[in-house]
Amino acid sequence: VAEQRGDGVAHLFAYREGDYTIALPLLVRPVDAEKPAGWQDATSVYGYGGPVASHDSIPEPVVRNFQTALTAALADLRVVAVFSRLHPLIAQHHVLAGIGECLATGTTLSIDLTLTEDEQRAGYRKDCRAKLRKLREAGFVGLLDSANRYLREFVEIYRETMRRAGAQESYFFDEAYFNLLTRELGGAARLFVALKDGEVVAATLCTICGDIVQDHLGGTRSAFLKFSPDRLVVDTERQWAMQTGARFLHLGGGVGSQEDSLYLYKTGFSKRRHTYSTFRWVLRPDIYQTLEEERRCWNAAHDMEPISPGYFPAYRCPATPRQDTSAAPSNAEGSQIIVHHG
Repeated sequence: VAEQRGDGVAHLFAYREGDYTIALPLLVRPVDAEKPAGWQDATSVYGYGGPVASHDSIPEPVVRNFQTALTAALADLRVVAVFSRLHPLIAQHHVLAGIGECLATGTTLSIDLTLTEDEQRAGYRKDCRAKLRKLREAGFVGLLDSANRYLREFVEIYRETMRRAGAQESYFFDEAYFNLLTRELGGAARLFVALKDGEVVAATLCTICGDIVQDHLGGTRSAFLKFSPDRLVVDTERQWAMQTGARFLHLGGGVGSQEDSLYLYKTGFSKRRHTYSTFRWVLRPDIYQTLEEERRCWNAAHDMEPISPGYFPAYRCPATPRQDTSAAPSNAEGSQIIVHHG
Protein backbone atom coordinates (compact mmCIF):
# COMPACT_ATOMS: atom_id res chain seq x y z
CA VAL A 1 0.00 0.00 0.00
CA ALA A 2 2.83 2.42 0.88
CA GLU A 3 4.60 1.53 -2.34
CA GLN A 4 1.50 2.40 -4.38
CA ARG A 5 1.38 5.76 -2.58
CA GLY A 6 4.89 6.47 -3.89
CA ASP A 7 6.63 6.14 -0.52
CA GLY A 8 9.33 3.85 -1.91
CA VAL A 9 9.85 0.36 -3.28
CA ALA A 10 8.74 -2.31 -0.80
CA HIS A 11 11.35 -4.92 0.14
CA LEU A 12 11.27 -7.79 2.61
CA PHE A 13 14.83 -8.71 3.58
CA ALA A 14 14.47 -12.31 4.75
CA TYR A 15 17.23 -14.54 6.08
CA ARG A 16 16.88 -18.24 6.90
CA GLU A 17 19.41 -20.50 8.62
CA GLY A 18 18.35 -23.90 9.84
CA ASP A 19 15.11 -23.54 11.77
CA TYR A 20 15.59 -19.78 12.24
CA THR A 21 14.16 -17.00 10.10
CA ILE A 22 14.58 -13.24 10.47
CA ALA A 23 12.78 -10.74 8.23
CA LEU A 24 12.93 -6.95 7.98
CA PRO A 25 10.41 -4.97 5.85
CA LEU A 26 11.65 -1.67 4.44
CA LEU A 27 10.77 0.92 1.83
CA VAL A 28 13.76 1.79 -0.34
CA ARG A 29 13.71 5.21 -2.05
CA PRO A 30 16.13 7.41 -4.00
CA VAL A 31 17.88 10.11 -2.00
CA ASP A 32 17.46 12.35 -5.05
CA ALA A 33 14.19 11.69 -6.89
CA GLU A 34 15.78 13.00 -10.09
CA LYS A 35 18.52 10.35 -9.84
CA PRO A 36 16.67 7.04 -9.34
CA ALA A 37 19.83 5.06 -10.11
CA GLY A 38 21.88 6.97 -7.53
CA TRP A 39 22.16 6.66 -3.77
CA GLN A 40 19.16 5.39 -1.84
CA ASP A 41 17.99 5.14 1.75
CA ALA A 42 15.40 2.98 3.51
CA THR A 43 12.60 3.59 5.99
CA SER A 44 9.69 1.73 7.57
CA VAL A 45 6.04 2.13 6.67
CA TYR A 46 3.69 4.39 8.61
CA GLY A 47 3.23 2.93 12.09
CA TYR A 48 5.46 0.46 13.90
CA GLY A 49 7.85 -1.73 11.96
CA GLY A 50 11.21 -3.33 12.62
CA PRO A 51 12.35 -6.95 12.22
CA VAL A 52 10.42 -10.09 13.15
CA ALA A 53 11.93 -13.46 13.97
CA SER A 54 10.72 -17.06 14.06
CA HIS A 55 11.94 -17.55 17.65
CA ASP A 56 12.02 -15.39 20.76
CA SER A 57 15.70 -16.26 21.17
CA ILE A 58 18.00 -16.36 18.13
CA PRO A 59 21.58 -17.71 18.49
CA GLU A 60 24.16 -14.94 18.19
CA PRO A 61 25.95 -16.56 15.20
CA VAL A 62 22.63 -16.58 13.29
CA VAL A 63 22.04 -12.93 14.14
CA ARG A 64 25.52 -12.02 12.92
CA ASN A 65 25.02 -13.94 9.68
CA PHE A 66 21.69 -12.18 9.16
CA GLN A 67 23.33 -8.80 9.68
CA THR A 68 26.13 -9.65 7.26
CA ALA A 69 23.65 -10.74 4.60
CA LEU A 70 21.48 -7.67 5.20
CA THR A 71 24.48 -5.35 4.91
CA ALA A 72 25.44 -6.93 1.59
CA ALA A 73 21.88 -6.72 0.23
CA LEU A 74 21.59 -3.05 1.17
CA ALA A 75 25.01 -2.31 -0.30
CA ASP A 76 23.87 -3.80 -3.61
CA LEU A 77 20.97 -1.33 -3.54
CA ARG A 78 23.36 1.57 -2.78
CA VAL A 79 21.58 2.31 0.50
CA VAL A 80 23.22 5.06 2.54
CA ALA A 81 21.10 4.92 5.71
CA VAL A 82 18.22 2.98 7.28
CA PHE A 83 15.50 4.29 9.59
CA SER A 84 12.82 2.11 11.18
CA ARG A 85 10.32 2.54 13.97
CA LEU A 86 10.40 -0.45 16.30
CA HIS A 87 7.38 -2.10 17.88
CA PRO A 88 7.27 -1.62 21.66
CA LEU A 89 5.72 -5.07 22.22
CA ILE A 90 7.99 -7.15 19.97
CA ALA A 91 11.55 -8.19 20.93
CA GLN A 92 13.65 -6.66 18.14
CA HIS A 93 16.71 -5.02 19.68
CA HIS A 94 18.75 -8.24 19.91
CA VAL A 95 18.39 -8.80 16.17
CA LEU A 96 19.77 -5.31 15.47
CA ALA A 97 22.45 -5.17 18.20
CA GLY A 98 25.83 -4.36 16.72
CA ILE A 99 24.59 -2.44 13.69
CA GLY A 100 23.33 1.09 13.92
CA GLU A 101 21.64 2.44 17.01
CA CYS A 102 18.33 1.68 18.76
CA LEU A 103 17.34 4.99 20.31
CA ALA A 104 14.58 5.19 22.94
CA THR A 105 12.40 8.12 21.90
CA GLY A 106 9.18 7.85 23.87
CA THR A 107 6.63 5.83 25.79
CA THR A 108 3.53 3.96 24.66
CA LEU A 109 0.65 2.35 26.52
CA SER A 110 -1.23 -0.92 26.29
CA ILE A 111 -4.05 -2.72 28.06
CA ASP A 112 -3.30 -6.18 29.46
CA LEU A 113 -6.11 -8.33 28.07
CA THR A 114 -5.10 -11.34 30.14
CA LEU A 115 -6.61 -9.65 33.19
CA THR A 116 -10.26 -10.18 34.03
CA GLU A 117 -12.90 -7.75 32.79
CA ASP A 118 -13.19 -6.23 36.26
CA GLU A 119 -9.42 -5.85 36.57
CA GLN A 120 -9.17 -4.16 33.18
CA ARG A 121 -11.98 -1.76 34.03
CA ALA A 122 -10.36 -1.05 37.41
CA GLY A 123 -7.26 0.00 35.48
CA TYR A 124 -9.22 2.83 33.89
CA ARG A 125 -8.85 6.21 35.52
CA LYS A 126 -11.89 7.27 37.55
CA ASP A 127 -12.82 10.10 35.19
CA CYS A 128 -12.58 7.72 32.21
CA ARG A 129 -15.04 5.29 33.79
CA ALA A 130 -17.39 8.17 34.61
CA LYS A 131 -17.35 9.50 31.03
CA LEU A 132 -18.02 6.04 29.64
CA ARG A 133 -21.04 5.72 31.89
CA LYS A 134 -22.35 9.12 30.80
CA LEU A 135 -21.84 8.29 27.12
CA ARG A 136 -23.97 5.16 27.42
CA GLU A 137 -26.60 6.99 29.45
CA ALA A 138 -26.75 9.67 26.72
CA GLY A 139 -27.44 7.05 24.04
CA PHE A 140 -24.00 6.66 22.46
CA VAL A 141 -23.34 3.15 21.15
CA GLY A 142 -20.02 1.47 20.32
CA LEU A 143 -19.76 -1.37 17.82
CA LEU A 144 -17.48 -3.39 15.55
CA ASP A 145 -18.19 -2.61 11.90
CA SER A 146 -17.22 -6.02 10.52
CA ALA A 147 -18.47 -5.16 7.02
CA ASN A 148 -16.72 -1.75 6.87
CA ARG A 149 -20.04 -0.14 5.99
CA TYR A 150 -18.93 3.03 7.80
CA LEU A 151 -15.50 3.23 6.15
CA ARG A 152 -16.37 6.39 4.21
CA GLU A 153 -17.55 8.12 7.41
CA PHE A 154 -14.36 6.95 9.10
CA VAL A 155 -12.26 8.63 6.39
CA GLU A 156 -14.23 11.86 6.77
CA ILE A 157 -13.71 11.82 10.54
CA TYR A 158 -10.02 10.96 10.25
CA ARG A 159 -9.34 13.79 7.80
CA GLU A 160 -11.37 16.21 9.92
CA THR A 161 -9.22 15.21 12.89
CA MET A 162 -6.03 15.79 10.87
CA ARG A 163 -7.22 19.27 9.89
CA ARG A 164 -7.99 20.06 13.51
CA ALA A 165 -4.53 18.83 14.55
CA GLY A 166 -2.79 20.88 11.85
CA ALA A 167 -1.13 17.75 10.45
CA GLN A 168 1.19 17.81 7.45
CA GLU A 169 -0.42 17.13 4.08
CA SER A 170 1.25 13.71 3.83
CA TYR A 171 -0.98 12.43 6.65
CA PHE A 172 -4.22 13.21 4.84
CA PHE A 173 -4.78 9.68 3.57
CA ASP A 174 -7.73 9.59 1.19
CA GLU A 175 -10.57 7.11 0.77
CA ALA A 176 -8.73 5.20 -1.95
CA TYR A 177 -5.85 4.58 0.46
CA PHE A 178 -8.12 3.18 3.17
CA ASN A 179 -10.07 1.09 0.66
CA LEU A 180 -6.81 -0.46 -0.52
CA LEU A 181 -5.46 -0.87 3.01
CA THR A 182 -8.53 -2.67 4.32
CA ARG A 183 -8.75 -4.84 1.21
CA GLU A 184 -5.08 -5.88 1.42
CA LEU A 185 -5.21 -6.52 5.17
CA GLY A 186 -8.52 -8.38 4.99
CA GLY A 187 -9.50 -9.77 8.37
CA ALA A 188 -6.40 -8.29 10.00
CA ALA A 189 -8.02 -4.82 9.80
CA ARG A 190 -11.01 -3.99 11.98
CA LEU A 191 -13.11 -0.83 12.12
CA PHE A 192 -14.74 0.31 15.36
CA VAL A 193 -17.22 3.18 15.57
CA ALA A 194 -19.26 5.13 18.08
CA LEU A 195 -22.80 6.09 17.00
CA LYS A 196 -25.21 8.72 18.28
CA ASP A 197 -28.71 8.56 16.84
CA GLY A 198 -27.33 6.53 13.92
CA GLU A 199 -24.54 9.02 13.11
CA VAL A 200 -20.87 8.00 13.26
CA VAL A 201 -19.25 10.41 15.71
CA ALA A 202 -15.92 8.66 16.35
CA ALA A 203 -14.05 5.78 14.72
CA THR A 204 -10.80 3.84 14.89
CA LEU A 205 -9.14 1.46 12.45
CA CYS A 206 -7.02 -1.18 14.16
CA THR A 207 -5.12 -4.29 13.18
CA ILE A 208 -4.90 -7.70 14.80
CA CYS A 209 -1.93 -10.02 14.34
CA GLY A 210 -1.17 -12.91 16.65
CA ASP A 211 -1.97 -11.78 20.17
CA ILE A 212 -1.61 -8.02 19.52
CA VAL A 213 -4.44 -5.65 18.62
CA GLN A 214 -2.87 -2.40 17.44
CA ASP A 215 -4.60 0.95 17.07
CA HIS A 216 -3.72 2.45 13.70
CA LEU A 217 -5.67 5.62 12.91
CA GLY A 218 -8.83 7.26 14.13
CA GLY A 219 -10.58 10.42 15.17
CA THR A 220 -13.65 12.22 16.45
CA ARG A 221 -16.07 14.62 14.79
CA SER A 222 -15.42 18.15 16.02
CA ALA A 223 -19.08 18.68 16.94
CA PHE A 224 -18.87 15.81 19.46
CA LEU A 225 -15.47 16.45 21.02
CA LYS A 226 -17.00 17.62 24.30
CA PHE A 227 -18.51 14.15 24.78
CA SER A 228 -15.23 12.30 24.07
CA PRO A 229 -17.01 9.41 22.28
CA ASP A 230 -13.67 7.90 21.30
CA ARG A 231 -13.49 6.48 24.82
CA LEU A 232 -16.45 4.29 23.91
CA VAL A 233 -14.66 3.19 20.73
CA VAL A 234 -11.60 2.11 22.74
CA ASP A 235 -13.71 0.30 25.34
CA THR A 236 -15.64 -1.57 22.63
CA GLU A 237 -12.37 -2.45 20.88
CA ARG A 238 -10.93 -3.71 24.18
CA GLN A 239 -13.87 -6.00 24.88
CA TRP A 240 -13.75 -7.45 21.37
CA ALA A 241 -9.97 -7.95 21.54
CA MET A 242 -10.27 -9.83 24.81
CA GLN A 243 -13.00 -12.08 23.39
CA THR A 244 -10.82 -12.97 20.38
CA GLY A 245 -8.05 -14.19 22.69
CA ALA A 246 -5.59 -11.32 22.13
CA ARG A 247 -3.23 -10.50 25.00
CA PHE A 248 -2.50 -6.85 24.24
CA LEU A 249 -4.43 -3.80 23.06
CA HIS A 250 -1.62 -1.42 22.13
CA LEU A 251 -2.84 2.18 22.15
CA GLY A 252 0.44 3.80 21.09
CA GLY A 253 1.72 7.06 22.53
CA GLY A 254 1.54 10.80 22.02
CA VAL A 255 2.11 12.87 18.88
CA GLY A 256 5.74 12.59 17.80
CA SER A 257 6.47 10.36 20.82
CA GLN A 258 5.77 13.23 23.23
CA GLU A 259 3.92 12.96 26.53
CA ASP A 260 1.30 15.43 25.33
CA SER A 261 -2.46 15.75 25.71
CA LEU A 262 -3.01 12.68 23.51
CA TYR A 263 -0.66 10.65 25.69
CA LEU A 264 -2.41 11.90 28.81
CA TYR A 265 -5.76 10.89 27.31
CA LYS A 266 -4.49 7.35 26.73
CA THR A 267 -3.24 7.04 30.31
CA GLY A 268 -6.91 7.04 31.30
CA PHE A 269 -7.15 3.44 30.05
CA SER A 270 -4.06 1.82 31.52
CA LYS A 271 -0.98 2.22 33.68
CA ARG A 272 1.00 -0.21 31.56
CA ARG A 273 3.95 1.47 29.80
CA HIS A 274 6.38 0.44 27.05
CA THR A 275 9.52 1.99 25.62
CA TYR A 276 9.22 3.12 22.00
CA SER A 277 12.49 3.11 20.05
CA THR A 278 13.70 3.90 16.58
CA PHE A 279 16.50 2.19 14.67
CA ARG A 280 19.03 4.39 12.88
CA TRP A 281 21.85 2.94 10.83
CA VAL A 282 24.35 4.73 8.61
CA LEU A 283 25.92 2.26 6.19
CA ARG A 284 27.98 4.80 4.23
CA PRO A 285 29.23 7.47 6.66
CA ASP A 286 31.22 9.18 3.89
CA ILE A 287 28.22 9.62 1.61
CA TYR A 288 25.95 10.48 4.55
CA GLN A 289 28.32 13.26 5.62
CA THR A 290 28.45 14.63 2.08
CA LEU A 291 24.66 14.64 1.76
CA GLU A 292 24.32 16.28 5.17
CA GLU A 293 26.80 19.01 4.20
CA GLU A 294 25.01 19.62 0.91
CA ARG A 295 21.74 20.03 2.79
CA ARG A 296 23.36 22.37 5.29
CA CYS A 297 24.73 24.54 2.50
CA TRP A 298 21.36 24.61 0.73
CA ASN A 299 19.61 25.68 3.92
CA ALA A 300 22.16 28.45 4.51
CA ALA A 301 21.86 29.72 0.95
CA HIS A 302 18.07 29.92 1.26
CA ASP A 303 18.06 31.28 4.84
CA MET A 304 16.39 28.11 6.12
CA GLU A 305 16.98 25.96 9.19
CA PRO A 306 16.11 22.32 10.00
CA ILE A 307 13.03 21.78 12.15
CA SER A 308 14.92 19.50 14.54
CA PRO A 309 18.52 18.52 15.33
CA GLY A 310 17.34 14.96 16.07
CA TYR A 311 15.81 14.23 12.66
CA PHE A 312 17.12 11.15 10.84
CA PRO A 313 18.43 11.02 8.24
CA ALA A 314 19.57 14.61 8.72
CA TYR A 315 19.72 15.36 5.00
CA ARG A 316 15.97 14.69 4.74
CA CYS A 317 15.02 16.97 7.61
CA PRO A 318 12.34 19.50 6.55
CA ALA A 319 13.44 23.11 6.83
CA THR A 320 11.66 26.28 7.85
CA PRO A 321 12.55 29.95 7.38
CA ARG A 322 15.21 30.93 9.88
CA GLN A 323 13.83 32.61 13.00
CA ASP A 324 15.45 35.31 15.08
CA THR A 325 14.13 33.72 18.27
CA SER A 326 15.82 30.76 19.90
CA ALA A 327 12.69 28.68 20.55
CA ALA A 328 13.42 25.10 21.50
CA PRO A 329 13.01 22.71 18.53
CA SER A 330 10.76 19.70 18.63
CA ASN A 331 12.19 16.21 18.94
CA ALA A 332 11.04 15.28 15.45
CA GLU A 333 12.08 12.19 13.52
CA GLY A 334 11.57 10.76 10.06
CA SER A 335 7.82 10.62 9.29
CA GLN A 336 6.77 11.07 12.90
CA ILE A 337 3.56 9.51 14.13
CA ILE A 338 0.53 11.77 14.21
CA VAL A 339 -2.75 11.70 16.14
CA HIS A 340 -4.34 8.26 16.61
CA HIS A 341 -7.39 9.51 18.48
CA GLY A 342 -9.63 12.54 18.78
